Amino acid sequence: MIGEVKTLHLRDKTELFVKVHEKSAPIWIITTHGVGEHCGRHAYMNDLFSEYFNILQYDLRGHGRSHGKRGYVENFEQFALDLKEIIEFAQKVYGADKIILFGHSMGALITAQYVQQFIGVNDLYPIKVFLSAPPVKLPGILGNLLFSSPYSLSKGLAKMRFSVPIKGMVDLKHLSHDVAVGEAYKRDEFNLMALHSKLLFEMINASRNVFTRPLRVRCPLHAAVGSEDKIVDPVALIHYFQEVEKNCNLQVIKGGYHELHNEIKKYRLAYFNFLKGSFMDCLY
Repeated sequence: MIGEVKTLHLRDKTELFVKVHEKSAPIWIITTHGVGEHCGRHAYMNDLFSEYFNILQYDLRGHGRSHGKRGYVENFEQFALDLKEIIEFAQKVYGADKIILFGHSMGALITAQYVQQFIGVNDLYPIKVFLSAPPVKLPGILGNLLFSSPYSLSKGLAKMRFSVPIKGMVDLKHLSHDVAVGEAYKRDEFNLMALHSKLLFEMINASRNVFTRPLRVRCPLHAAVGSEDKIVDPVALIHYFQEVEKNCNLQVIKGGYHELHNEIKKYRLAYFNFLKGSFMDCLY
């Protein structure tokens, strides 16, 4: 069944948009997209892998075609619990019993938090986890200020009820060296041009909670980042996977920006080769 669209009704009645490419393959890839975007921006996963894997993609709550307050989350853990329900949905409806979890940017943080904190003893465990540009730390002065402050401060900011939508939280100029990528992002009606301050503080708090200790993933773990990423801090990310969570196959694409899948050819092909090498060996 190709390109089937489903609606998943979550525990709190929120409806998630789900897209499935199913070909009776033995393994499922479940992808989680980044902040402000939607699963349609990761259609390359179908181009690369639909011949070999079943693929399930979904829009996060408050994003894309899913329901929920736009660009907002009450508690970041809701995202991990949503991923848990997505996996249960794949098991129940499609009989999925082998899964690969892939997350990009904030989706990588959600994926990391899920495998670190939310997999129960009776839950289906992934056979691989791939994290693309996870936000271990925000770059620049703001990132340094927030991540060097006491943890109680970021936790307190995340608990604030007051929230306002803020434009320009994602620097579109630094998605890719291809300027057309940023322009296409602005034209895409399913992308969010404003994100709530509550979501930002929840993400920062979750990042500090997750990436100050090992993930302790019980399956092969892969990660990738562009060395010139300006949306997440590549130095902090590299340090984490070299000094804290050492059980990771980390690929640093020299010169690449944040969206390696949307990069100019030399960066994109290097990333795709690593992505394919990370996934394909589980077929044999």
